[in-house]
Amino acid sequence: MDLVIIPAGVPRKPGMTRDDLFNINAGIVRTLCEGIAKCCPKAIVNLISNPVNSTVPIAAEVFKKAGTYDPKRLLGVTMLDVVRANTFVVCTQKIV
Repeated sequence: MDLVIIPAGVPRKPGMTRDDLFNINAGIVRTLCEGIAKCCPKAIVNLISNPVNSTVPIAAEVFKKAGTYDPKRLLGVTMLDVVRANTFVVCTQKIV
């Protein structure tokens, strides 16, 4: 079984909106998923590229177009955002 992890994309820069980030990272995700659909169409794909809630549907559409979409094999990974949020709360509340 193949596993593909996609952490690709640009990080959000100061002054950059989530729309700006999406416009850049959506193209990156689209290109990578087109390659995955051709090279390893049965792979489990873990997508980390932000904004995850918007890039996962892009990936799904690419796989549907290629005839390789399986919702059980496409995952959006948001753990990094959870860790960042928890760290922010700890720092602002001076818990540690």
